[in-house]
Amino acid sequence: CPAGNAIASVPNASCPQDFGQIQKIIFQRIFSSGTTKNSMKQADAKLLASWTALFSSTTGTKAVITPYVEAPTADGGDAITFGGGNDTVGGVTKVIGRNPVNMTFALRQIEQGIAKALKKLMCEIVGVYLVNGDGQIMGIGDSATTPNLYPIPINSLFVGDLRLNGLDTPDENALSFSFQPNWSDDAVVITPTDFNPLTDLANANA
Repeated sequence: CPAGNAIASVPNASCPQDFGQIQKIIFQRIFSSGTTKNSMKQADAKLLASWTALFSSTTGTKAVITPYVEAPTADGGDAITFGGGNDTVGGVTKVIGRNPVNMTFALRQIEQGIAKALKKLMCEIVGVYLVNGDGQIMGIGDSATTPNLYPIPINSLFVGDLRLNGLDTPDENALSFSFQPNWSDDAVVITPTDFNPLTDLANANA
């Protein structure tokens, strides 16, 4: 408020968009140092050489990738409401905000050294790039003349201890985090040109 002369413009739909199943997750600090954010040009994000440099880095730009993740689920992202009944006029609830989106995954049959290393990220200010089954990468974009790609900020990262599931179900570790409200407003999807991040990205030896 105050409102503009007209309501906001909305782009016309051109084709359906669906990211599909998340199969791997790339972690990187939000800031490489101080207040400098980690980013790369979107054109560079399509090239293996750009990611190879991040995975071999020994500075704040370093990136790491998970093994395959399974059972991805999302909740939240819904409205925060107030009122109803006699509290509000006509009993109509008021929408006063939106909840974060909570993501959960299963890391099944992994070496526990991987879980131990991922737990260390719980003390970091990190973001994620999401990799789908087609080898596409989702991050956050901007409107620069030469647009950049940033990791998606997350909160409440959690890596669970080993869950021993017996004969009928594989052992697993839980992995979860939350996206901030409005996280997807500037989400972009990059289609690599010379590599598949599912098979061509590997962590440097610790």
